[in-house]
Amino acid sequence: MTTSGLPQRPISGSGLRPIEGRDLAAYGPDGYEHGIDDNDFDLEGYELTLGDRVRRWVGRGLVRLGWLGLAACLAFGSAGIVAATEHAPSSGGRTELSYGADTALSKKLDSAVRDLARLKDDVDSLGGMARKTLSGLAQVNKLALDDASVHGDNNINAIDAAAAKLNKSLDCLSRSPAKELELLKTYSPSLTDRYHKVCLAIASVAPLRDDWGSLKAGGQTAMRVANDINAHDSIATDALKLETQGRYAEAIAKLKDASDAITDASGIAANLSKVTDVSTLTEWLNRTKQMDDALRLLWQSMIDSKGKVTAQVTAALRAVSVAKALLPASTDVLQVVMYELAGRLTSDGISIETAKGALAEALANLVSGMTFSGWRANVG
Repeated sequence: MTTSGLPQRPISGSGLRPIEGRDLAAYGPDGYEHGIDDNDFDLEGYELTLGDRVRRWVGRGLVRLGWLGLAACLAFGSAGIVAATEHAPSSGGRTELSYGADTALSKKLDSAVRDLARLKDDVDSLGGMARKTLSGLAQVNKLALDDASVHGDNNINAIDAAAAKLNKSLDCLSRSPAKELELLKTYSPSLTDRYHKVCLAIASVAPLRDDWGSLKAGGQTAMRVANDINAHDSIATDALKLETQGRYAEAIAKLKDASDAITDASGIAANLSKVTDVSTLTEWLNRTKQMDDALRLLWQSMIDSKGKVTAQVTAALRAVSVAKALLPASTDVLQVVMYELAGRLTSDGISIETAKGALAEALANLVSGMTFSGWRANVG
């Protein structure tokens, strides 16, 4: 059917014209009406060729391959999401949960490391005072020994004060299972480990006071022996001057003061012999006492004989000669004795050097683990 007023259109273009009043969907180009039975093709008896089978097999394969590719994309996408939201299994903790606490503790630890670096200066100085003490003893240098004692005391006091301040700031001394658990709950494992390392570095200086105290006391004891020996020699020289003037009674009184100094030194040697070998010192003191006894006997004999040479005087002179021959020709033996006494104190010096080395190593490891801002503050 066509619309009035319009020219006749070919049948082939009828599909482009408006449809009025009727449905031409069921008609072909020639007006032939299709029945539903016309689309019912009878495929019974139709046999698939080899090409049909190949095309069907290929088609199914391509469909399956497409589904497989889609599944792989979804799997990779899911894996990326999971990887982005999970931590590496080796971390041992959820750092995003402890970030705030870690940041605060990290800054505190960086500050502690800087304080440890300053504390190390005092430890290094203490090591120098320990070496100076041993050297002063070996050289019988009382001035050097006294100087080392004063500076060493200042060093150890500064070390103890700094360590106490750090322990209080970090609460290093209150270690317990409960605290360990609380640390692991609050901070990441790596920062907890660093906290323990800082506390161990602080603890490494704890033995220094006892080591220095032992070294200082030993040095003072050794110097006391040296002072006794020097005092004896000085007083005995005065006694000999009185003897040359024939003032035997005064010489004996003066010699008694000299012998008191040797008695004091002998008592020290007896105590030291319980912990170390002081055989050289003991032998020297015994020979000195033997000389004093021989002189005392001689001078008393001269008093008894009223200045005359008697058999008793002759025997006393012979005893003095024998005793004198046993004495060292110079005071070099004193340096040998002091060297032996200094050797007894070497273990204390070694302990100080060991603590010094442990702190230096710990500090080097801690500085390498500082945050960038902490490192800049440390070098600045």
